Amino acid sequence: MTEESSVTDEAPVTDASAPEYVSAASEPVIQVLKGQPTDDEVAALVAVLAGASNGVTSADLEAHERDLWGHPVDRLRYSIFSWQKVTLVERMHLRR
Repeated sequence: MTEESSVTDEAPVTDASAPEYVSAASEPVIQVLKGQPTDDEVAALVAVLAGASNGVTSADLEAHERDLWGHPVDRLRYSIFSWQKVTLVERMHLRR
């Protein structure tokens, strides 16, 4: 086999042929400030962080309805005959 036959006619990939956009996902999220971690250590750290995130994004958090169970205003005791207090408590829940 000669050297000429092993050369292909494919153009090499350069930075000029790369896409022009840069997404936020391509920016580094983890930065090593000290030391020289091995590939295994970095992989373990990424696995722990991915497991801790549980695949939840900010869009998922906004989509859920707010749960006001255990809200501090509910700890305030009032008479069931006090319609004014009931109205104030309901307003507090509507404000949030």
